[in-house]
Amino acid sequence: MSTEERPTLDRDRLAETALKLIDRDGLAALSMRKLGAELGVEAMSLYHYVKNKDDLLDSVLDCLYSEVDVLPQGPGVAWEPAIRHGLRSLHEVLLRHPAAVELFSSRPARSQASIGKLFVSYQSFAAGGLEGLEAFQAFRFAVAYVLGHSATELGVLAQLKVDPSWSSSSMTDPALQQFLEQSAKVPGSEMFENGLDLVMSALRSAYNVPQS
Repeated sequence: MSTEERPTLDRDRLAETALKLIDRDGLAALSMRKLGAELGVEAMSLYHYVKNKDDLLDSVLDCLYSEVDVLPQGPGVAWEPAIRHGLRSLHEVLLRHPAAVELFSSRPARSQASIGKLFVSYQSFAAGGLEGLEAFQAFRFAVAYVLGHSATELGVLAQLKVDPSWSSSSMTDPALQQFLEQSAKVPGSEMFENGLDLVMSALRSAYNVPQS
């Protein structure tokens, strides 16, 4: 590729392109060589922008955090709708990028922008009347629910799914028949919203927080 055709590179462009590769081929398939080929440059030139693959994945995580929409606390922003908005946005990002579940679960936020996004989310819990450690525990509990549910929807936790090849008509146990029928009825989006209602109800009950 000529100099005129070569794309302008920076850390953000590497992260965005790496995320596209991860979405297409999976997290395990990502390599500096493949990323360089996708960008039309030698792999060694990428090290001007990231230290190594681990550093690249940190940048990809920042890219994912940037897609999560959160509502800063302020006049007219109630704590519970703000929490629901942020958790729904995180859920959408996780479903849009299947490898994000692993990245969010295994890598800490390191940049000021990503940590700031977490802090804004945390503030929504604190605005509900929780203080200090309680607010942080509630925040972590809610995020863990979204990560776990998203993993199940994506098939990461396949053992929690019922094999569709099983026919409910061949079951002799009525309880198993009902279980099979119910497992196929509720769409993932409805299950997520039902679970989100339970999470918010549990938080209000456990910490005696009034409904927003």
